[in-house]
Amino acid sequence: MAVELVLLNPDGDQRAFPVSRARIIGREEDCDMRIPVAEVSREHCRVEPSSNGGLEVEDLGSSNGTYINGMRIEEAEMAAGDILKIGPAIMVLRVDGQPAAIDADEAILRGTPSEHEAQAPASQPQASKQVGQGSLLDEDDEDMFSDFDFDDDDDDEAPKL
Repeated sequence: MAVELVLLNPDGDQRAFPVSRARIIGREEDCDMRIPVAEVSREHCRVEPSSNGGLEVEDLGSSNGTYINGMRIEEAEMAAGDILKIGPAIMVLRVDGQPAAIDADEAILRGTPSEHEAQAPASQPQASKQVGQGSLLDEDDEDMFSDFDFDDDDDDEAPKL
């Protein structure tokens, strides 16, 4: 089963990153997926393919939270098409090529939490098709996407942004 996170850039660019085993996402250099911005904790969350074809996500006590479909979570499982937001980074889960096409504008809106949803974490969110009410990434955040990388190798060197 091919599981990947598709990183969305506000200008429409998309980059897919395979997730074949447990990965740590954070701003620290030794994280498997590095997002070097202040809104992301050193070790922000853990993602791992689940036995039923989704992606298990666990927030690692981050300050600003981990969101699935605009809802703050502590632990949850994503299904194909669900949206993961970590700091300014918004990613869509693609499983075995589905969804084949991703509308970046719609996904960014759906993945951005409202002020109410940003307050209290939920232990298991329901997939939501509601449009979020938060703001989009600003121009400073867009620079991060040009060098964003995901380490899918088993080597010791984490990707550099």
